[in-house]
Amino acid sequence: MFELILIADWSAAAVPSPARPSRDAIWVCAEEGGTETTEYFRTRAAALDWIDRQLDRGLRTLLCFDFALGMPPGVAERLTGRAEALALWDWLAERIEDAPDNRNNRFVVAAEMNRAFPGLGPFWGRPARLDLPDVPERGSDRADHGVPAHRHVDGLARGAQSPLKLYTTGSVGSQSLMGMAALARLRRRPDLVVWPQETGFVLPDARIVLAEIYPSLWPPVPAEIRDEGQVIATARVLRAASAEWFTAPARHPDAARLAVEEGWILGIGPDGPYPAPAAPRMASDCFALPPGVRWTPVDTALATLRGASEVVTGVEHVDIRAATGRILAEDVAARRANPPDANAAVDGWGFAHATLAEGPIPIVNGRAAAGRPYPHAVPPGHTIRILTGAALPRGVDTVALQEDAEAGEAGLVLRAVPKAGANARAAGEDVAAGAPVLARGTILRPGDVGFAIAAGHGTLPVRTRLRVGVLSTGDEIVAPGAGGGIPDVNRPMLLAMLAGWGLEAVDLGHAPDDAETLAATLDGAATDAILTSGGASAGDEDHLSRLLRMRGDVHHWRIAVKPGRPLALGLWRGVPVFGLPGNPVAAFTCAAWFARPALLKMAGAGWREPMGLTVPAAFLKRKKAGRRELLRARLRDRTAEVFHSEGSGLVSGLSWAEGFVDLPDDVTRVEPGDPVRYVSFAELGIG
Repeated sequence: MFELILIADWSAAAVPSPARPSRDAIWVCAEEGGTETTEYFRTRAAALDWIDRQLDRGLRTLLCFDFALGMPPGVAERLTGRAEALALWDWLAERIEDAPDNRNNRFVVAAEMNRAFPGLGPFWGRPARLDLPDVPERGSDRADHGVPAHRHVDGLARGAQSPLKLYTTGSVGSQSLMGMAALARLRRRPDLVVWPQETGFVLPDARIVLAEIYPSLWPPVPAEIRDEGQVIATARVLRAASAEWFTAPARHPDAARLAVEEGWILGIGPDGPYPAPAAPRMASDCFALPPGVRWTPVDTALATLRGASEVVTGVEHVDIRAATGRILAEDVAARRANPPDANAAVDGWGFAHATLAEGPIPIVNGRAAAGRPYPHAVPPGHTIRILTGAALPRGVDTVALQEDAEAGEAGLVLRAVPKAGANARAAGEDVAAGAPVLARGTILRPGDVGFAIAAGHGTLPVRTRLRVGVLSTGDEIVAPGAGGGIPDVNRPMLLAMLAGWGLEAVDLGHAPDDAETLAATLDGAATDAILTSGGASAGDEDHLSRLLRMRGDVHHWRIAVKPGRPLALGLWRGVPVFGLPGNPVAAFTCAAWFARPALLKMAGAGWREPMGLTVPAAFLKRKKAGRRELLRARLRDRTAEVFHSEGSGLVSGLSWAEGFVDLPDDVTRVEPGDPVRYVSFAELGIG
């Protein structure tokens, strides 16, 4: 849903925080592309300046602060005359003084606020040294102010403090007063909206969405400073959250008022907090093959990959015009019937079939056209001129073709009377309102998009694109077009294949045979999966494989397939690494046959293996039993012909071919005319 997530743990301190990072200070986590970074700030001014620079980057951003963005009912209206949280923000911005060194007047402003209410309160808590009798030191000293201690949403968040509390442990009220004043200035950005105060309970489409969070809803990640661990954990949770987190509170019967006046905490539904979405983590042995297996059958390898691969992408809503090629994240039902009304299938004349009498049919004035319905009922025994696509007026159930009728002064004469209901489409004939339209996991084609539009959709929930890095390794590799060495065929080829599968292909460049350089490249990838080529076998010069053994996890597969027998599957800091062979033909084949279905499942499209078709062979072939062979092939005259050589070093065969002939393990001989399975490159999503 968002390219950048900023999580701010705020502070209302009146002096700068210690120079050494500490608790109860300002921490901000920035999560982008699966990578989290944290920043520590000594002052609010420094933090806001840094946040402003991040917002200037132009990314779609979710910006969250850990203080109340609204007050309990009655506070805003008493102070501003409007029951709106944002009016209170502006009121505070005119009164709060916040110096660059954190000096501020929040307790003085709180005293002014309390004087606007009857009795004593509602805000409480202050240092005893301050001579502010309008701000009681203890909550129990308050009386007759008429304001509840909590907002509705606070009651759903276990342990949430009152936003009216200004001092000592849990004084979120001071954070809120200082924060609302600061955010009132931040809100001047034209591309920023506040959820839900400005938007209601919908997923906003603005570039910057500002929302309230409560980091204590989820366990912090291990960190030296708990506050830092909390902002990291919250960023991770929100990256995996669904659009429902923004929309579900709308089910509350008082949702409209709550959104505008009190606000809401992102991550809490109408009945309580959402659990942290489970972050899929692959076990270190997820790629392990059955013990004792020396040569792995292709079907065993694919079954292992299928079991190990889990969906790791999030959910975002996109304009339907940009949805082609994306993976649908949720089942979609029709919002409207298609067609919405019974309508004419042809140009002609409409009438109620059962009311026709002998002789010419009287013609009513006017006509019905698509987009211009006839507003009146057609009397029994009468007819009306109607055009294709026009809604059937009341009193019409049948349409006669215009070529089967002749209109004259006496009325309409039918040369042939059609059957009742002829040439009329029923409302919902294509799809009824509420009926299933598209299933989760669909890779959206233009026809799917057209169907969704006809069913009333303008946006669709889709999976965020799976980010897959491609890395070439080896001292012998040189850039395309460069002299000497071996040209880097694999990386551009694999990047193009990934893009064709609708994934976000990330070029990780070329790494030499150096462990530290390889490790640094893998650490900086910030991707959901990585494809490498070369150095993935178990030999002395296979540096990538050795690095994975030392610092990650790796399993070497000797797959009984030609080409492409060596394949390394590993994990680097929890990220799957597909170690493809260095030979371009083998890398191409293994990527299409093994990496593609696993990556599509991780992306949310489910496990997808090609169906293929059976055609006669146009070649003679002998092979060993117990080994699958994938021959570069193409169809000509409805038969499959194969490339003249099976040499895996002949890259020209990839350009010549349009698919594979898939010969099973048990086949040892193929004669011309024998049935063989042909899988086109198009079915594998390759051009």
